[in-house]
Amino acid sequence: MSSPDLLAPLDAQAMKAIYRRVALIRQAEQAIGKQLRAGRISFSFYPVSGQELAPSVLVGRLGPQDQMVTIYRGMADILARGLPLRQMLAECIGHSAGTCGGKGGGMGLARPDLGLMMTTGIVGSSSTLGVGLALASQLQGNGKVVTVSFGDGATSIGSVHEAMLFASLWKLPVLFVCHNNGWAESTPQSMYSVLENLSERAAGYRMPGITVNGHDPVALDAAFAEAIARARKGEGPTFIESKTYRLGGHYFADAGAYMNAAELAAEKARDPVAALRSRLVEEGLATEGEVADLDAGVAEEVERDIAFVLETPMAPFTTADLTKDVYADAAFTPIALVRPSAPALTTGTMRKASMRDAFNDALHIAMAQDDGVIMLGEDIADPASGVVGISKGLSTRFGSRVRSTPIAEQGIFGACVGAALAGMKPVGELLMMDFLPVAMDMMVNHAPKARFMSGGQTSVPMTMMTLVGAGNGAQHSHSSEAWLMHTPGLKVCYPSNPTDAKGLLLSCIFDPDPCVFIHSMLTLFTPGEMPEGDYRIPLGLAAVKREGKDVTLISYGPTVADALKAADALAAEGISAEVIDLRSLVPLDGQTLLESVRKTRRAVVAHRATDFMGPAAEIAAFLHRELFGVLAAPVARVAGAYAPVPKHTGLLGLHYQGAEAIVCAAKEMTQ
Repeated sequence: MSSPDLLAPLDAQAMKAIYRRVALIRQAEQAIGKQLRAGRISFSFYPVSGQELAPSVLVGRLGPQDQMVTIYRGMADILARGLPLRQMLAECIGHSAGTCGGKGGGMGLARPDLGLMMTTGIVGSSSTLGVGLALASQLQGNGKVVTVSFGDGATSIGSVHEAMLFASLWKLPVLFVCHNNGWAESTPQSMYSVLENLSERAAGYRMPGITVNGHDPVALDAAFAEAIARARKGEGPTFIESKTYRLGGHYFADAGAYMNAAELAAEKARDPVAALRSRLVEEGLATEGEVADLDAGVAEEVERDIAFVLETPMAPFTTADLTKDVYADAAFTPIALVRPSAPALTTGTMRKASMRDAFNDALHIAMAQDDGVIMLGEDIADPASGVVGISKGLSTRFGSRVRSTPIAEQGIFGACVGAALAGMKPVGELLMMDFLPVAMDMMVNHAPKARFMSGGQTSVPMTMMTLVGAGNGAQHSHSSEAWLMHTPGLKVCYPSNPTDAKGLLLSCIFDPDPCVFIHSMLTLFTPGEMPEGDYRIPLGLAAVKREGKDVTLISYGPTVADALKAADALAAEGISAEVIDLRSLVPLDGQTLLESVRKTRRAVVAHRATDFMGPAAEIAAFLHRELFGVLAAPVARVAGAYAPVPKHTGLLGLHYQGAEAIVCAAKEMTQ
């Protein structure tokens, strides 16, 4: 497939190609409906009748290198781009012959070699992913244009507006294609928008906004050609609203009782597929015989592909298939029973440094080594360099690879996911961990699931850096690592000192999986020592900070200091405590934990996160399961209270009671 001439008008050959694509989409939908009604297949199907034309015209103007992100009602985009029906349908029904091996389903279709980067079932989220892909194109200078498809209902979603802001601000090569079929599920446009044309929203972002008759291929082609030309010239994004009408319910079994019967009948009478067929003949672009041959060829292809899916046996699945493609390493487990090799840190000269210095050093090293490493976040460019100064000097040295963003967490981390899909290694800064829910869609629904849903075709090598406050009140001090540990596909680490902070951050940045790097205000400026130069501390390798024989104190982050203080107090009373700094929470170093607790036969797990359902609960369960007959006492937990973190200093000391509580727990089990 060669890149089209954007200045050339539609000719007879192009119009016939468009018609073949719309005919394929329509006939495929009808054939799928027939199989669903017969009960031969089953999946959640979202018909596209009425909006086949815009995608069929759009792909004719895209080059083979260009990329697309679509949504669950994206069958038209996917078939138009060239994915064979057999692969699409097999994927939709969860068949092993699907393009993603049956792991993504209809809401997770991907085929990167065709430019189909992701299909998402989260309304509106495609927009920020597209921004990230377009940012990668801009930084890599490869000339790729990215198109993002979504329905009219998605224009009410905040992520769409964040994406439009980012794209306009940075003049990204992206097209926002809104398929306005008149309905946001079962709600008509008049009930959720005061605008007659949704393209008017573009004016607020100083980008062209165009409303086009979605039944007119010539008008659609002109709009797409102009927008793609603007994008390729570096002139920024365009919002294109294709106005059509959904010729049925929201989903396959939806009878559409809420729809106006007369209005629906009138829309069916001007069916765009039938209208295009007639237009080809009436304007002399094709003979009746040529169109009939096109229809027959499509019918044969659809019948053959449907039969293939129905007749192809499902490959047997095993538990190994279930966990394959969750992480880059197929053998990955959240609790590792084999330790990775310890890093060699003695080759570098040691210097005094804070954890903030460690982060800055690691980022400078990573960005100097790899042009694909970029950083996005609020206030991170010089001279601000972030609220706590982590990114000092980076934008001065690396220019546009370090960008201060709008205050828009969905936009920041959606862009990180999209850029990572394009092969970059983005680092996004989420200033406070309490803001995690705002970015949760990207960090839970997209970054960790992309590899799995695509059947291993895509990966998201990105890093989220986030800070836990210290007594800054209920909305700036909560430690939410348990949320992230509960998400398959993510890796999570939480260092306690500058040496580990630098080595772990470098490991995260160059890891093939999405990582969350947590740090605390309590340790950010604490002085320590750190090796110069590049070194890596593997995720899943705990550190024994102090050896002992009577009880094991297990912790991470700022609570490691409490555990060491408790060990000193216990030693004064004749109790020998071993202190383990986990360093990474996913994966956990199970081997070190078992070796230590098997020796001491007692364990206290301490962290500042809430006690109930916190990380200590999983660690305690693991130790009880593996060492049930060895333990001299139940594993104890010292953690935050089941309450928001208070601002009041007196209450703050009760929320998490620190070294004193660790000492009490250890003494109780050793007496």
